[in-house]
This record gives sequence, structure tokens and C-alpha cells, in this order.
Amino acid sequence: MFFAPRIRLKPLAQLCHRLSVATGAGLKDLKIWKGESQRGSWGQRRQIEGVASSLAGGSTLAQALQGTGNYFPPLFHQMVGVGEVSGQLDRTYGRLAEYYDDTLKAKKAFLGKLAWPALQLAMAVLVVGLLIFVMGMLPGFQQPGGEGEMAGFDMLGLGWIGTAGLIKYVNLLVFVAIVGLLLVEAIRCGVGWTRALQRFVLTLPVVGPAFRTLALSRFAWAFQLVLGTSMDLRQALPLVLDATGNDYFAGWGPEVALRIEQGQDIHTALSATGVFPTEMLDNIAVGEQSGRLAETMERMAREYQQRAATAISVLAQIAGYAVWILVSALIIALIFRLFSAYVGVLNEAWKPI
Repeated sequence: MFFAPRIRLKPLAQLCHRLSVATGAGLKDLKIWKGESQRGSWGQRRQIEGVASSLAGGSTLAQALQGTGNYFPPLFHQMVGVGEVSGQLDRTYGRLAEYYDDTLKAKKAFLGKLAWPALQLAMAVLVVGLLIFVMGMLPGFQQPGGEGEMAGFDMLGLGWIGTAGLIKYVNLLVFVAIVGLLLVEAIRCGVGWTRALQRFVLTLPVVGPAFRTLALSRFAWAFQLVLGTSMDLRQALPLVLDATGNDYFAGWGPEVALRIEQGQDIHTALSATGVFPTEMLDNIAVGEQSGRLAETMERMAREYQQRAATAISVLAQIAGYAVWILVSALIIALIFRLFSAYVGVLNEAWKPI
């Protein structure tokens, strides 16, 4: 569902830390979740109040969490359910906290590196809007279609001059922002056509490998997380693929689960998807054969965390170059338009009366 409420990453990580400490101290689930219903945002308190009410009514924690819908991630639901059954709920909360902390660090690093390009783009957008407004205040620019080459000149070639032009320009920006927001939400909700888009992005040079590395980093972290539990692989692997944050990877979940059910080993089931690098598959095969898959994935998770940091830097650089090219092209276009208009005025002045 579009724009359905979901808990943000930072509050989720903090919640998992508190749940781990409280559960490890021996407090009952009902008391813990009642206490949590007094913390966080209004939406978070409301969802957790529902969990506490269900617990008070005799529901298990896994059943109580089902009442929150998609507010908590699927991985949280499944891991908590397994931790409850196995009696290792405190350890499960702790591992989830580590996982969400790592994901949060990666997100902050990415957004931090995008801050300067985003500022450049905002400044360029602001300058264009200012020029549109100022052109409406200068003599000879107020009335589009007037006499002379300079009359009616505008920045974008759309007749947008002065206050009226600025309003149209702002409306355009609002429209673009809404379209962008809907695109992001569609990707988050896994709308069908976005899978083709994400697959196309993975095929792009430079950008594709960077996004693939980020997805593989999340896969490694989530996989080593579930390997420490008694979760059935038919449930675990689709969840791990979903945790990549890339719908193209997540789309292979049902097929991988089916292959596991048919008796294939993990290496073979993942290899059949064609989306994992040979290096990772080889490590999984060795870890599986030696019975040390959990240790193998923990090592790979650390390794891919370092690769993800590099991938984030690459994506930020590409975004910076794209913004720089956009701003440069805009400035050059404005210079040429102003110069051509100026030349037109000179030609008009030299014509015989």
C-alpha cells in the first residue's frame, strides 16, 4: 500500500537495543512493550500499544506483531518469531539491532556524500527561479511578444517571465517532486514495473556494479543474521533476498525457496538465479560443505561492508558529476540565450530607420 506507515530505521535500531537489554534482564514481554508504548513518535506509540494490548489478551509476541501490518519490516517479524520459539529473544533483538545499526550507517554515509551535489542542484534551481522573476522587472522584458529581439526573452524559452512565470516554474518543480516521490514509493512497495527499472539500472556501467554491491552487502549481513537461528531456509532465504532492498533480488525469493524444498543445497539454489557473483557463491559452497557457513557469511558481511562504502563513494561521485554537468549546461545555455538576445538588439540598432 502506497504511503503506508512504516517505522524509520533509526527508531527501529534504538527499539531493538532497548528490547535486547530489557529481555536479557528477564522482564516479561507485556511489561516491556507497555513501557515502549510511552516512547517514540505518536505513530510508533500507537502501533506498540496495539502489540501490548494483544499480549495482554493472551497472544504470542509473533501474533501480536502481525496486527501491526507492514509497520515493522518482514525480517523483524520473522526473526522475533524464531527468537520467541527458541527462547533466545534477547540475542535475536541484539543481532537485529546490530544489523539495523549497520544499515543506518550505510544510509547516513550515502546521504552525507550526496549533500554537496544536492546543495549545488538546489542553488541552480533557485538561481533560475530568481532570474525568471527579475526578468519581469526589467524594461523590455515585461511583455512577451513585444518589439525587438529582447522583448519577451525568458530563461527557459517557455514565455515564463516575472511573477506569473515564477509561479509556473514553481508548479513545475512541485510536479517533478511529486513524480519523484511516487517513483520512490513505488520502488519501496515493489510495484511490478519497478522491477524492470531496477534490473535496467543494474546493467548500467559503473552505476550498476555499485548498486549490486550495496544489495550484496545487505544480503551478506542478513544471511549471517538468520544463520544463527533455527529458521527454516525456505522462509529464511526469501527474507534475506528481500532485505537487499532491491526488488530484482527479492523477486527470486520464491524460486530459491522452491529449490531448497526440492532438496538442492544453498549454493545451487542461489547459483540458479544468475544474480550472485562467482566469488560469493564459491565461499557459500565451501562454507556449506565445511559446516561453517555462519562464520563464512559473517566474514563476507564485513568484507562487503567495506565494498559497500566504496560503492557509496562511487554513486555519490556520479551524482556529483551529473549535477555539475546539469548546472554547467544550464549556465552555458543561459549565456548563449542572453548573448543571442544582445546581438539581436545590436542588429536592430544598426538597421537604417
